[in-house]
Amino acid sequence: MNIIGYKDADIWKHFKDGEDWALVFIYSEYAEKLYRYGLKFTSEITYIEDSLQDLFAELIKKRKRLGKTDNIFFYLMKSYKRMLLRKIQTEKKFISKDFFEKYPFDFTCSIEQQYIMNEISAHKSKILLKALNDLTPRQKEAIYLRYTKEMNYVEIAELMEISLEACRNLISKAVSILQKLISKDNIDSLMLFILLHKKFQ
Repeated sequence: MNIIGYKDADIWKHFKDGEDWALVFIYSEYAEKLYRYGLKFTSEITYIEDSLQDLFAELIKKRKRLGKTDNIFFYLMKSYKRMLLRKIQTEKKFISKDFFEKYPFDFTCSIEQQYIMNEISAHKSKILLKALNDLTPRQKEAIYLRYTKEMNYVEIAELMEISLEACRNLISKAVSILQKLISKDNIDSLMLFILLHKKFQ
């Protein structure tokens, strides 16, 4: 099946209509990306894989009743995040009512980023990663979505289930904290954002 020229909305419609090629395309295109996204929330591979399997099983089961979308990955991210966090909460027996506001989120380095950071020296790379991981989980998630996934504020607010104003404030505060942390070690803030844009896998 040649999908050149097909937009997300078209592919999604074909998937909802039960066409196997659309399901195969969606899985092959996004499963690995969702897997890497899951690593931001937990290192438990079983949770990540089970949630991914459950997500696609649910999509297939309910596909005729699914809503429309013109951004398949964003649609999948929302559903997968909710499913994964629910599994983490259940398996870890987290009973805190605010778990879905205080879940963990961590940056992990791709091979490409490790190479880049080695180029700017081991010392500076450690400072950059420490600065990122000194943020709160919610700040890290917002920064990741904004600068690595290049999402707009509306999308981030929807994915994180917060207001647009809260989203803007969260990102603004996180950026200010990062700039303050790295300035102490005379590291150019531009290097930080180059690193962010190099895709935290």
